[in-house]
Amino acid sequence: MKKSSLPLIFIAGCMLALFIRLLLIPNPGFEADVAFWKSWGLAVLDFGIVKGLAVTNFNYPTPFGYFLALMPAAYRLLSDPHNFNQYWQNTNLLFLIVSKLPAIIADFGIAGLILWIGKNVHSDKTGAGKIGFPDLPLSFYSVLALVYLLNPVSWMDSAWWGQVDSIGVIVFLGAFLLVLTKRPFLAGMVYMVAMMTKLQNMIYGPIFFLFIWQYVGFDGLVRSLAGSLVTFAGLNIEFILSGSMWKVIESLTGNYDYFPWLSLNAFNLWWIISGARGMQFSDKLLSVGLVNAKTVGLSLFSAGYLLAALMLKPFAFLKKYKEDASTVTYHFLTALVIANAAFFLFQTESHDRYAFPLIVFLLLWGVFYIRRHLTTKEIPKVFTSGPFRAVSFFYVLFTLFYFYNLHAALVFNYPHNGMPILSNLIQPNLTISVSLLLICLFFFFLLVIRRDVAVWNFLVPPALVICMLTAKNLPLITHTPVSLTTLTPVSAAQDYGIRQINMPVNAYSGFDKWGSLSVQYAFYRRGVGTHANSIQTFDVKGHFTRFSFDYGIDTEAGPRGSVVFEVYGLPAGEAGDYKLLFASEKIGRYDLPRHADVNITGVSSLKLVVTDAGDGITDDHADWLNPKLYL
Repeated sequence: MKKSSLPLIFIAGCMLALFIRLLLIPNPGFEADVAFWKSWGLAVLDFGIVKGLAVTNFNYPTPFGYFLALMPAAYRLLSDPHNFNQYWQNTNLLFLIVSKLPAIIADFGIAGLILWIGKNVHSDKTGAGKIGFPDLPLSFYSVLALVYLLNPVSWMDSAWWGQVDSIGVIVFLGAFLLVLTKRPFLAGMVYMVAMMTKLQNMIYGPIFFLFIWQYVGFDGLVRSLAGSLVTFAGLNIEFILSGSMWKVIESLTGNYDYFPWLSLNAFNLWWIISGARGMQFSDKLLSVGLVNAKTVGLSLFSAGYLLAALMLKPFAFLKKYKEDASTVTYHFLTALVIANAAFFLFQTESHDRYAFPLIVFLLLWGVFYIRRHLTTKEIPKVFTSGPFRAVSFFYVLFTLFYFYNLHAALVFNYPHNGMPILSNLIQPNLTISVSLLLICLFFFFLLVIRRDVAVWNFLVPPALVICMLTAKNLPLITHTPVSLTTLTPVSAAQDYGIRQINMPVNAYSGFDKWGSLSVQYAFYRRGVGTHANSIQTFDVKGHFTRFSFDYGIDTEAGPRGSVVFEVYGLPAGEAGDYKLLFASEKIGRYDLPRHADVNITGVSSLKLVVTDAGDGITDDHADWLNPKLYL
């Protein structure tokens, strides 16, 4: 490629990328997400961030509310956001422009950061300006920037879908580049902004700070952590001053089980297992023996994350040598790819958009892979080299498969907002095939990097998963009773409070209410504290023959408590109504604990019910005590 032609090609490519995005802005995209931006942003604009978020179903990190408030604020310059009929139309072009423009700008910002890397890899005689990226021609980095801008995943997510993933990526990249320029305090600050913009950036935290430690030393690590803490306090200062830190904590932890399904349209392992019905099955269903799908998914993700962390050689500080900046950076980018891919492919509750950062991480990783497989003489011909073609082929495959995933997820929800030629290509066999291909690409990536990882690094993570699953299934192996408290219910609901493990129901209100389960001062170490009217459903997969438990009203309850305990079972292989297996008499507050032993042979689903005995739920603090399942 001639140097004189490159600027023209680059400018033309940027214009084409912009044109595509402008063309897509009027598409309503993922209408629910855009509606959330309208609702959450307007609430913050009208009531302030503390009150505004409290009156909505906001489930992002709290500081993101400031960003969302800018959308109706900008909209208000030209139109009234309180004009209900106009503001809430899905085809409101002004709001579509306002809401999609920040992500589009972020797209071009990411391309700009890639160019910045290209301009700063070259060093002068003193070494000034040198960073940990390969010293390849600027034309090469310019092509990478264009590849990102023209990648259909990038314009699908921002200009078409209407999401803000590119904003989270550009802020995280900013933190990464601040490390490369050895400004750890600022890097820590920007990383915290990235995490408070897109919570998924939290998964990169451990490897990001490990990277800082290796790149700029322990003092740099301390400064980066200080920067993160200062920024966290600053971003949440209004919540701190108003005594509403509970909302901040809730925003950081509430998403852990916000959508308890196998797959949120992510074409991954669980999409395959669900038969392309990821949002129709709970991830609390048992998957491997006594281990539910969510725990298995977390274990698999943890194995992938451990491999990612080992890429950074966390124990290298025990040795006398220190790796060069380029090698450390390469290992960090490899770790990012592994961590993000494992997060998307192996966890339950994984969203279709969770793999978006990979389209950037793979580009940056590819720079190192190509350079490590080129001789100095081959650099001028990098675009015709074998390594370049290999990386390009892999990247194109991933882009096509992942674009298909995003498009299918959009069409599942909004059939008329997709691309007509692709909208009908959403058959289960196709989506499952793409899921399998994405998993195969991940393991192919691991095969490619095998020379950079010690064999034991590949062996330890799966070995730990096997040990964990074996330990969890020891009761099945040794034929010992299983406490029901070790199983997570598929669903649980009650008219007061929150279901408590090994404590009475009032423990939900705070640590000052914590205490032991007891009925008429007979104390129990294990059990479930609940309240009428309540239903708990457990997947038991027909493993057990007997369910044994004590029951009664907890000592903490007032004198008016009265309930009835019931046990229902759904036979394996059957669908329909549950069969009543046990019903107690009416139990009062001052009754001693009773015992029951229920035959559950062949039961696949166990339902525990507490009713109010027909006289209201006052004081109905009901305890399932020492509940055990026998093989």
